[in-house]
Amino acid sequence: MLTRRQFTIAAGAASLATTPRAWSASGLKGGTLTLGYQKTGIPLVARQLKVFEKRFEPLGIRIEWAEFTSGLNLLQAMDTGDVAFGNAGNVGCIFLQASGGRVAYVAAQPATPRSEGILVKEDSPVRTIADLKGKRIGYAKGSSSHNLVAAALERAGLDIKSVTSIGLSAADAAFAFDGGDIDAWAIWDPYFTIAKRRSPTRVVAYQGDVLPDAASFLLANTEFAKNWPAHVNALVEGSREAGQWAKANPGEVAKAVASATGMPLDVVTEVNANAGFDVVPLSDAILDSQQRTADRLLKVGVLPKSVVVREAVWKA
Repeated sequence: MLTRRQFTIAAGAASLATTPRAWSASGLKGGTLTLGYQKTGIPLVARQLKVFEKRFEPLGIRIEWAEFTSGLNLLQAMDTGDVAFGNAGNVGCIFLQASGGRVAYVAAQPATPRSEGILVKEDSPVRTIADLKGKRIGYAKGSSSHNLVAAALERAGLDIKSVTSIGLSAADAAFAFDGGDIDAWAIWDPYFTIAKRRSPTRVVAYQGDVLPDAASFLLANTEFAKNWPAHVNALVEGSREAGQWAKANPGEVAKAVASATGMPLDVVTEVNANAGFDVVPLSDAILDSQQRTADRLLKVGVLPKSVVVREAVWKA
């Protein structure tokens, strides 16, 4: 078990990682296994704890870490085979599958109820989802927040055309929300938590109110998963181990993320309190939810073609 001091030292070195430039078509070459991570979540914890190094080095396999600024970039690297294994959000996985991406779902991380939501100002007349009719809603089009808005409106008997959708990046939406240029803002953490701290707001709907079985996913390059099933299982089990450690040591994890990202510790602590660190099998409920998301994105016109989510599920 890594000590608190060892974990803190490792966290401070996270930003010094370099990204490898060349791998095989499955992320495994010359005894090196390439894994993708971002500066948060289970992969960051696994990297600090050297969970995978301890599992694979006795087999003569060296672990190489590649850092990414977004889940979409990580997915693209898995598709090309530059990375063997990583994690990403639900919507990015669907878009990659629609483009013929060579990435397989191998496990899930259930979304937590309060890590994303639809915000209004505290003095807004909007009290319910139905009150959003005719209002201006800012969100990143083709994102999980796009899906949240569409699903929330569905539950209220409305469709997305009943609101004025304004496509904005998180940074631009923050300015628009503060300036009153939009009536509501659908956004995920850490921006969600930061926005609630910055000014008086109300949450019209949390993700958990609308999408109870949503999840993000652990994924593998399909060729890697086909050729190395035991390695995939070891990566899933190692991720579960890192997640359990994170749940038992929230203070250390918050310090690690704050060090890696530069976000204030109190913000990271709140974000992590709303984050999920569980790794679970791909249940029917989770896959059905993912399929509904794919169907919804097709319906609102942002997904170029229909996909069958279960076609991309890894069969060990």
